Amino acid sequence: MTVPLTAADLSLEQKLLLLEGVDAWQTNAVPERGIRSLFLTDGPHGVRKVTAAAGGFAIGENETATAFPPAVTVSSGWNPESARLMGEAIGREARSAGVDVVLGPGVNIKRSPLCGRNFEYFSEDPLVSGVLGSALVRGLQSQGVGASVKHFAANSNENFRFVGDSIVDERALREIYLRAFERIVTEAQPETVMCSYNRLNGTFASENRELLTGILRDEWGFDGVVMTDWGATDDRAAGIAAGTDLDMPGEVPHNRQRIREALADGSLSQAVVDTAVDRMLRLVATHPADSVPPAVDLASHEALAERIAREGAVLLANDGTLPLDPRAEGLLVVGEFFEQLRYQGAGSSLITPPEVVSPRVAFDRRGLEYRYAPGFRALDGVSAPGMLDEAVAAARASRTVLFFGGLTDLEESEGFDRDHLRLSDDQLALLEALIATGAPVVLVLFAGSSVELPMAHRLAAILTMNLPGMLGGEATAQLLLGEANPSGKLAETWVRRQEDSSPFADYNRGALARYYESVYVGYRFHDAAGTDVAFPFGFGLSYTSFAYSDLEVTVADGVVTCRVTVTNTGDRDGAEVVQFYSGANESAVFKPVKELRGFARVEVPAGQSRRAVASFPLADLSYWDVATSGWRLENGEYPIHAAASAADIRLSAVVRVEGPADSRSPYPPEVDRDYASPPREVPASFPALVGRPVVDRYEGRRLTMNTRLSDARRTLLGRLVAGAIIRSVDKDYRAALRLPESLDRDSRVKNSYFVLRMMPNSSMRSLAMSSGGRFPFAVARALELLATGHPIAAVRAFRAGDAA
Repeated sequence: MTVPLTAADLSLEQKLLLLEGVDAWQTNAVPERGIRSLFLTDGPHGVRKVTAAAGGFAIGENETATAFPPAVTVSSGWNPESARLMGEAIGREARSAGVDVVLGPGVNIKRSPLCGRNFEYFSEDPLVSGVLGSALVRGLQSQGVGASVKHFAANSNENFRFVGDSIVDERALREIYLRAFERIVTEAQPETVMCSYNRLNGTFASENRELLTGILRDEWGFDGVVMTDWGATDDRAAGIAAGTDLDMPGEVPHNRQRIREALADGSLSQAVVDTAVDRMLRLVATHPADSVPPAVDLASHEALAERIAREGAVLLANDGTLPLDPRAEGLLVVGEFFEQLRYQGAGSSLITPPEVVSPRVAFDRRGLEYRYAPGFRALDGVSAPGMLDEAVAAARASRTVLFFGGLTDLEESEGFDRDHLRLSDDQLALLEALIATGAPVVLVLFAGSSVELPMAHRLAAILTMNLPGMLGGEATAQLLLGEANPSGKLAETWVRRQEDSSPFADYNRGALARYYESVYVGYRFHDAAGTDVAFPFGFGLSYTSFAYSDLEVTVADGVVTCRVTVTNTGDRDGAEVVQFYSGANESAVFKPVKELRGFARVEVPAGQSRRAVASFPLADLSYWDVATSGWRLENGEYPIHAAASAADIRLSAVVRVEGPADSRSPYPPEVDRDYASPPREVPASFPALVGRPVVDRYEGRRLTMNTRLSDARRTLLGRLVAGAIIRSVDKDYRAALRLPESLDRDSRVKNSYFVLRMMPNSSMRSLAMSSGGRFPFAVARALELLATGHPIAAVRAFRAGDAA
């Protein structure tokens, strides 16, 4: 029997190597001690294994893998079983590719619809995010592949993700932003958790001991590895002390030296380092080199991807035009997404599939008769000369128009946030012109997040496919033609205007992000504020209809169980997503009007009934009491609602809680006053809510290690540094645009544009940590010293780094 290695068996230099990555995607091996290297790769909706490392972000060519629908689509299906099966499939493909850990799922809350990475996240609601995230992790790890749940925590924007400071009150942090992570950690036991780039309440997540040790490990019992996001390290010694074990992508000599210095001066103990090393050794032991990968049935994976795309499509409006009659004449299809499907988001999650089935391919396989006018370019949403006129002229001679539109990869991606919620100007102009012809116009939408649709009431139907994965065209055809019945429901609210979103008054106004809306996030905000939303949370239509009856709510052994009968009153088989919400008791504490507590997706044949059942702990009715820093279940009556959406309550019952916890507010009077209803501006009492002064620590007026390159341009040196870096990546983007049309060109264009747009939002620190040595830390530090008026120290720093 082999005795497992521990930190005591390794030298200091071996330990330091084990605590950082190498070659962008691997952990360091220690061959003389029989310790293998682990391979980590991006997810979360497929295996993005690069064929060759290309710096820390490793944006380059990928091996092919099944491109499943991203989280926005998975969540719209409200089906944990599909998420579990998707995790299993990704796990099998990862094992066959030699991957040990997949970086996903992403479970951050969709705080604002403007966040560029929303397509990678499940929901504005922590229950949906937690349930689906847990299912995916269980499926993934059942195949011997570790998950890395990300980004921990309160990472809600892209523009300031490298330098931002998320100021979140304790209650909102616990009830909204940590709840999904807590469920996944306690239910699914992920092997790793990835900390985010941003500061949380003044401290970088990678150095936040309260977050990584106090909450994650001590409270929730997490015993796995905490790794950084790529380039998220600020002070490596402080990170280890806080509970960050693995520094990725690694290969930063400065970080190893920082640990040595901290050990030497006593600010970091050897015991803390050894604990991190032991965690890494356990992770490596979990993935033996001689394990036999499972068989991979790609055909079944593709069938699953198609099913998830069908389940996650949401019918937002329909005057009876859908489903289409495949034998009808006079069909016009407009929009280049019809033949160049946007099936996933851009950035680090970009999967390279073996094929993509566009709606045009699916239509042609069926022999459908239609006329096609591109109308606009899929890459940028812009119309070339004559494209709009051609489409409008064709519409005048058509009986029905299908408009395939949406957001492009140049508008919605990791690395930058959206500037607005509109479709491109050319798409909007074309839509208006098509509607003006009098022909019924059906909008088939491809987008990873919500969009403003001011013309919605003048459209015959709206079907959002979200981002449907590699076989999204086939799923689209099935739904449009009635071969399948739409059953998806929105896992986020669609507002009419971006100004109506809950954090609008302070979203992306600067590096300091005031989460001033507290627990009033998404539908919790809109319910209490009375917002006239375009499409509420949980909303989705069908080609049939459903009636609810016989709601039964019972409490036994601390568990609330909700049951309701769902009857399909139409003539088509269908599926209904039943949502169970709890209302607030009469309380002295400000609370949302209602909160999702459970859901059930039920398949109901035409004319038949099925019982929908969901359970939740009675303790879930608690709120986080800042006076005691714990959960508090107040006495009183709590309404329980069975609903078809957040705005469509069908039946209600009451649960009564009796006990010692009478209602009292833990807040000062000014907080109770300002938060009796959702604030639309940052209230004067926000510091009192947070419990401390709110201080903006961002230095944006000159070039420093933690200044965005775009902000550093205010100085001459900053302009020179930022210009040189951005010109370098712009060259890659221009080269990609010149490639001949192919899936490979598609990936290269999207990848290089993602990096191009991300660079102005990056800091010298993040670039030094993630560039694979192409932008050394010594150079970044020397530039900072030079910019802050220390030329001699700058030369010394550069020479010291060069010597090292």
